[in-house]
Amino acid sequence: MTDLQHPPAKLTLYTCHVGRGGPSFLPHGCRRAHEALEKAGIAYDGVIFGKGRPLAIGTTGKRPDLKRISGQEKLPVLALTNGTTVNGSDAIVAWAADRAASAH
Repeated sequence: MTDLQHPPAKLTLYTCHVGRGGPSFLPHGCRRAHEALEKAGIAYDGVIFGKGRPLAIGTTGKRPDLKRISGQEKLPVLALTNGTTVNGSDAIVAWAADRAASAH
């Protein structure tokens, strides 16, 4: 399991083993989070945190470090340098879009 440094020195996206991969026709949350951050031009580190647990099935109690920083055990999680987190792909996509819009 990954040792979470929190708060991170640099914006960090924790994802499952799919990360940026997987078939493009499936809307995988971890890939959506990567794509949103990249489209917004946001610099970040990507860390594969979970392996072999699709849709967080069977993760209850198995990701205590993730729960410690985010309050829950599902991926993706975007850890911000101020110690807060953005949890879930929908929230990360919205967060990235807000940052991109405010940059213009």
